Amino acid sequence: MRLTLRLVGGAAAEEGAAGGVPGSPPAGVLATASIDHFDRRDREWWPFVRLPALHLGGQAAHALVEGARQLLAGSSPGFAWRSGEGGALALQLSAAAGTPGVLVEVGVDLGPWLADVAGGDPGSEACLFRFAATRADLVRFADALAAESGPGTGA
Repeated sequence: MRLTLRLVGGAAAEEGAAGGVPGSPPAGVLATASIDHFDRRDREWWPFVRLPALHLGGQAAHALVEGARQLLAGSSPGFAWRSGEGGALALQLSAAAGTPGVLVEVGVDLGPWLADVAGGDPGSEACLFRFAATRADLVRFADALAAESGPGTGA
């Protein structure tokens, strides 16, 4: 399994919102995410769960890249990250004891989207995915995210 996170673009700052001054930098970033599985028959990655638009806070991508870098540098045994106030996507990375890999735990709350589709109140329909990744996989993930998010991520 793997987590794919793609930054789509900056969310427009709204007038009257905190920090939402017209002409100011984007208040956040729009992203999409999926949990993919590898099909050994055709040797392709396929989405298992694909989330619609995620609204990340202004520094969310930077915090994710920085947390991954600290874990890879050995200055942190792991870290936890949430996609924003609603926390529709949560990620926890930790050094896997006794292995050169990383334990990845991805939490996905489908409640807001299911409520939107059904026209009801959002509940808490959470899914947890746990899998191992290599340090090289984490380096590629952090580098791609830093490249997509541009300046301010230490890329």
